[in-house]
Amino acid sequence: MSSVLLAEDEFLIRAVLVDALGDVGVECIEAATGREAIDVLQSDRPLGAVIVDIGLPDMSGEKVIEAAVQHRPDIPIIRCSGASAPSALSSNIKMHSFPKPYSASELSNFVASLIRKDP
Repeated sequence: MSSVLLAEDEFLIRAVLVDALGDVGVECIEAATGREAIDVLQSDRPLGAVIVDIGLPDMSGEKVIEAAVQHRPDIPIIRCSGASAPSALSSNIKMHSFPKPYSASELSNFVASLIRKDP
């Protein structure tokens, strides 16, 4: 089973996504804060993708994305945001965007398809 890092501070959203991802065979490593997410990114835990909410309580999700690019440059990043503002991140970063609200099943199927494409 492939694992993804899910950086999302809203417990209910995280719980629904964990269930939806589990339904498509993807295990979640949960992070409720940016610091928790960065700790996982800096670890040696295998990851197939990173899902990042931009509105984390301790830092912008964009800081987590920057850490993902630095520590895990080869894994897909999915940026989730309810804000319509464009990302301030470099356009060179390979990133997929999912606007909130999104369907948990759509996002989980998308993540599963990304992970299956990667060797």
